[in-house]
Amino acid sequence: MKVRKIYCPYCTLLMEYIGTERIQLGRTGWIIGDWDNLLSGALTTSIYECPRCGRLEFFRYKKTKRKKDDTGRNI
Repeated sequence: MKVRKIYCPYCTLLMEYIGTERIQLGRTGWIIGDWDNLLSGALTTSIYECPRCGRLEFFRYKKTKRKKDDTGRNI
């Protein structure tokens, strides 16, 4: 994987690559509990952090095909 050079929009410092994590999709509900989490899967992301202010930036690790809406824009 190629590490990007990303600058913090607030501090203008080069952000540090933290690593790649899987972020759980879905939510926990009162009636169905954690089933939504289990069925929704996870999104693999690359995480960057600003060393000064602590801002985090998340980027999708692998590109997937996106669906198009009625206007033809990517959603």
